[in-house]
Amino acid sequence: MERTRLRLLEEYHDPLSAGQLDEIGVSEGWRCLDVGAGGGSVTRMLAERVGSTGSVLAVDLDTGLLEALASDRVEVRRHDLMSDQLPPDEFDLVHARLLLMFLSPRLGALDRLIGAARPGGWLALIAPDFTTVALSPASLAWQRVWSRLLDAAMAGGWDPGYGARLYGDLCAAGLADVHADYIGRCYPGGSLPSRLLSLTLERMREQMVRFGAAGYEIDEARQQLENPASTFTPPTSCVARGRRPGRS
Repeated sequence: MERTRLRLLEEYHDPLSAGQLDEIGVSEGWRCLDVGAGGGSVTRMLAERVGSTGSVLAVDLDTGLLEALASDRVEVRRHDLMSDQLPPDEFDLVHARLLLMFLSPRLGALDRLIGAARPGGWLALIAPDFTTVALSPASLAWQRVWSRLLDAAMAGGWDPGYGARLYGDLCAAGLADVHADYIGRCYPGGSLPSRLLSLTLERMREQMVRFGAAGYEIDEARQQLENPASTFTPPTSCVARGRRPGRS
């Protein structure tokens, strides 16, 4: 089930990442860092773009899904952003998707990413804002489960509304040429984003139960997400970029 959830995450976010890399102009010869690389879909994109004269360093706490990508242009390394050092002042692009919302202090994590970019290098980040999520028609079970999910997320150190903060944090960190697109959409139940959230509810089941959710309520909420008669508004995606000040 977790492999399926990760695949849906990539399928949903990869078009946003591809557009972001297009806007920045990642191309032949770039040195790139992919932090929290997960299943490696963006690492693969970067490897294709930088060509034989470029390089990609892919890091994550769990590199199990990344090892197969190691090659003459892709290095895979286990790394904890909050305790391990990144190579300083080295990369033309530092990429992190769906990462900063899980880390604290977030400006501290962002400073670590910035420090890995060369002067003039780019940061490319994506973060969701879960406070915009809506399901219609909204049942009592859905409302109760959604509230418990947010409680469980925040208790675990996750900021579900971080996407709304990302642009301001990039400015606060002193980046130049900061730009952010906030992308919101609606889908029928049973579509890719609603199935993704349904699997997230299942993954968070134990935590939600500890906060008072009933198993039958979680099941009902998942059924409603997967019902084509429902209308689902997924998290708003903040697709943001900024440049480290200094000479290129």
